[in-house]
Amino acid sequence: MRFFLFIIITLNFACIKGNKIPKDVIPQNQMRKIMWDLMRADAYVTDFVMKDSTRNQKEESTKLYERIFDIHATTLETFKKSLVFYQSRPDLFKAISDSLRVDEQRSQQYPAEKKSQIIDTTLRKMRFNKKLIEKKP
Repeated sequence: MRFFLFIIITLNFACIKGNKIPKDVIPQNQMRKIMWDLMRADAYVTDFVMKDSTRNQKEESTKLYERIFDIHATTLETFKKSLVFYQSRPDLFKAISDSLRVDEQRSQQYPAEKKSQIIDTTLRKMRFNKKLIEKKP
């Protein structure tokens, strides 16, 4: 009976996955920021680079990705390893993808809310610059 109880307890502890993230995996918040920047880089390449026939889409993407990894002080290998880890843990990956979705919704709302303020500020700057130019002899 003791042996059977020991096996059940051992299996129970062996099957429990903790929410601990290994040290060599990028933390969730940092991973979200990196993925957000990568998505924005892809959007830039899709919207602007693809329309320019003199630029190579793959080279531009690679340059942008390398720069993003440099900004976040990580490497492509670390990112891939972290991505595989989070994809194997749907509960953690869902939190990242949900926060990315919220970030995307916020980025779409910003221009609509601030558009009149941005235009107003731009007009003020233009008027001010025009006055400065007129005052010069």
